[in-house]
Amino acid sequence: MVSTARRALLVSLCGATLAACGFKLRGPIELPFSSLYINVPPNTRFGAQLRRYIQAASPSVRIVERPGDAEVQLQILDVERDRREIALTAQGRVQEYELTLRLTFQVIDARGELVVPPTTLTAMRSLPYDDNVAQAKEAEAEMLYENMQADLTQRIVNRLGSTETRIATEEVVRQEQNGNR
Repeated sequence: MVSTARRALLVSLCGATLAACGFKLRGPIELPFSSLYINVPPNTRFGAQLRRYIQAASPSVRIVERPGDAEVQLQILDVERDRREIALTAQGRVQEYELTLRLTFQVIDARGELVVPPTTLTAMRSLPYDDNVAQAKEAEAEMLYENMQADLTQRIVNRLGSTETRIATEEVVRQEQNGNR
């Protein structure tokens, strides 16, 4: 009975400490636009993942299939994978690789004006390597690339919901309203 009371007190103190420091669970990200076109096909792993992340983060945003129907367009300009040897054994065999995934994107509005200029995001992971299990290491490398892709996708969504993007989107809307008068 005493241990249950102590445990409840400990949980209460942890909860109060977290609340006092400003911690809160991440909720939906309010994106500053209502419709979005993504130039990555939805039937690819990356395209499906990007759409899922955006819909989960901001359920009110409609992802459209034609660029002309969108308020803004997310354009993936380049995706580049790289593998670099970073450690060798005494016999000259690769002991460790550094895997890099670079993704460049931009966001434009319906008139083609930049909302988010071309931005390159990079993720890196190290991969210990052993020739004796080369096939398993190739599978591990692929899993690490997928993990990096998920990280970069989350960073894209965070950038879309950032204050900078919100201000740029509001500025574009203001310019459109002034241009229509």
